[in-house]
Amino acid sequence: MNKKAILCATALVFGSVAFAQVTNIVSQNGGMFGGNDADVNQSGVNVWSDIDQFGSANEATISQGGVNLRSFVDQTGYKNTAEVTQKRRGMLSRINQDGWNNEATLTQKGRGNTSLIRQVSGAGGDGNYAHILQKGEDLFSKVYQRGRTNHADVDQSDEGHDSYVKQIGNENYSLVTQDGRGYNYSEVAQDGDKNKNYVTQADGRNTSYVDQEGDLNISNVTQEDRGRNYADVWQKGDHNKSDVYQYAGHNNNADINQFGTGNYSKTYQNEGNNDSYVYQRGLGYGSSSGNISTVHQYNGDENESLVFQVGTYNNSKVMQTGPMVQNYSEVTQIGIGNSNHLNQSGAFGSNTNVVNQLGFGNSATATQVSGFTFP
Repeated sequence: MNKKAILCATALVFGSVAFAQVTNIVSQNGGMFGGNDADVNQSGVNVWSDIDQFGSANEATISQGGVNLRSFVDQTGYKNTAEVTQKRRGMLSRINQDGWNNEATLTQKGRGNTSLIRQVSGAGGDGNYAHILQKGEDLFSKVYQRGRTNHADVDQSDEGHDSYVKQIGNENYSLVTQDGRGYNYSEVAQDGDKNKNYVTQADGRNTSYVDQEGDLNISNVTQEDRGRNYADVWQKGDHNKSDVYQYAGHNNNADINQFGTGNYSKTYQNEGNNDSYVYQRGLGYGSSSGNISTVHQYNGDENESLVFQVGTYNNSKVMQTGPMVQNYSEVTQIGIGNSNHLNQSGAFGSNTNVVNQLGFGNSATATQVSGFTFP
């Protein structure tokens, strides 16, 4: 064999080796409580794993398949646990934990998925827990938790969903579930103690924002069927609760703002083009509120509801129904113990209702029917 042939053969060998490169870098520095443990299982083609553990009793487990996978784990402190499973191609995952007793579990299957987890906890206490499961294509998830015993659970499937979870404080919980084709987007921020968030999105370009500040607040957002629904929930205080349900339609909008203690809002939107705005707080942003708002919008076209309640123990119920009806409702209640009940329905028309009540114990009831009703 001549020199040229030998050089060509050598180049082919090294080219094949470079293409099938599998890299694993581990740096561990144990301390007085015991060593760190890293367990890595990798296959081809361009697989890369980087594990850096400093401190004591940290444990990392990595399992990757093919084709072009990457995983980075940094753990500093004591007894942190990270587990990463990736299969098929084009994945990227990153876990960075700082403190004690944090636990991260990350599983990705499909292609083009990205997961990022960062958890920070103090010394000598319970850590945070994050679990991410992604199955499909072009899925993105990011979790950041700081404090003690925060729990984030993200489950994504199918295609093109984005989820962001940020929790600061103690014992906060967030569950985000996204599935179906259609690029759903969820953003959750909780700052305080023992707040809970539940987001479910399916089948469409649904968008959800949840921001909770304080303690023991609860938010539930469910968006399904044909998508393009929008929900924005902001709760600041303690013991506030918001439920938003958007089904079987598109271009539904729900905007919830609650401040104080013990406010409750429920918004239900079915079919499309419904708008609901709720604002509730105590007098002077006081700590005692207890206002209740319920808005139901069914089978209509361009229903719009505005509820503004300031004070304590005000109660508003709005129901808007009917096909091809442009219902409009505006409710303002300021004081203590005011009550409003409104029912707008019909077909092929428009209903309008405006209620303003000030003081104590006022009550308003209205029923409006436009066009005709179905038997």
